[in-house]
Amino acid sequence: MSTRIIKINRGDSFEFVTVIPDKKDPSKNYILKATDALYFALLCPHQNFEEALIIKGYSGSDPEVNSKTGEITVKLSHNDTKQLAPGVYYYTTKLHIGGSLEDLGVSEEPIEVRTIIERTKFIINE
Repeated sequence: MSTRIIKINRGDSFEFVTVIPDKKDPSKNYILKATDALYFALLCPHQNFEEALIIKGYSGSDPEVNSKTGEITVKLSHNDTKQLAPGVYYYTTKLHIGGSLEDLGVSEEPIEVRTIIERTKFIINE
């Protein structure tokens, strides 16, 4: 999965579309099921995923997930970014197969966890 540096102004809304390569056939997109979750996390350098500044979760039943193409629209609102100080952060996405959006809490363990987008720079401008 190719990654890209994201640069936005503090307080702006932002969205991008991502896909999950199918593990068995990387030329195809994996389609999220209702029991799967893709997590987007925005982190400070060296911060643990579970302690991220922002975590957004998407399952196969969410309107941001296209069940035909596998495209997932990750959305940050104005309220998400206005509280962040200008600087360099990092973002990543993780796929939890067979879990649910409660996986970061005290829910069932997922069958498989994969990093889809490695930590990549996310720059907040003034």
